Amino acid sequence: MVLVFTEAMTDSSTFDKEAARNMLDVVKGNCDFWLVDVPKITSCIHKTLGCINTAPARQSVESLIVWMADKCPGEVVSTLLTIAPPGDSTALALWEVMFSVPQTLQSVLKELLIQLQDPKSRLFCTYLEDHCLVSLAMLAGSDLGDREFALLYMAFRFLKEESPAMLSLVLTGIMTLSQTDEMARKMKVMLPDLMWVLQCGNKAIKIKALAIFRTVMAQLQREEASPIAVTLAGFLLPLFDDVSLMYKADV
Repeated sequence: MVLVFTEAMTDSSTFDKEAARNMLDVVKGNCDFWLVDVPKITSCIHKTLGCINTAPARQSVESLIVWMADKCPGEVVSTLLTIAPPGDSTALALWEVMFSVPQTLQSVLKELLIQLQDPKSRLFCTYLEDHCLVSLAMLAGSDLGDREFALLYMAFRFLKEESPAMLSLVLTGIMTLSQTDEMARKMKVMLPDLMWVLQCGNKAIKIKALAIFRTVMAQLQREEASPIAVTLAGFLLPLFDDVSLMYKADV
């Protein structure tokens, strides 16, 4: 039933899509009957997502993958790593969705930290790119003090990765992690590299970087934030010429 309702999201009929969305909401409440088929459903979502052309239908399917990742993160992660070729755009879209929800992000990163240790498991096209996610998982899952967090980040500096897909996914994860004040304060070590991203990234990546920059700076004391702001002001000024960029980032 879940497979049928998911595939129905690609139907051209608005009525059929709405009915399928309603039925998906119903079956979520009876998960004991179908959670054994998480790999099959995950594969179906990956196959159909690119054919779904309305926002409500896409949101319904995305909420399903997030819901399954909360319940069975190991199966969702291992299935996506198995069925999707490295760098697959549909799979990356699903990772971004899961990285956008705090509880789901933590569970998924924990599984990625385990499964990406296997040389046969690939998420991106290179080991370096996969290592960026492993590094992010280590930062997210470790109860580190400010100094230890800074040292660990500086050992990897994964925001210097130039792959747009990698930057986008990692920045999504950082945005989600920064929702807690404690984590946002620790992220001040990332500010110089975020400035590099603001210079070199595309518009979508710059919007994410600006949002993180705003969140982190808001957690710093005035005396701590002032020298950082002075140092980095020169990098920010050119961005104010792009009104649409600043508006989207709400800076």
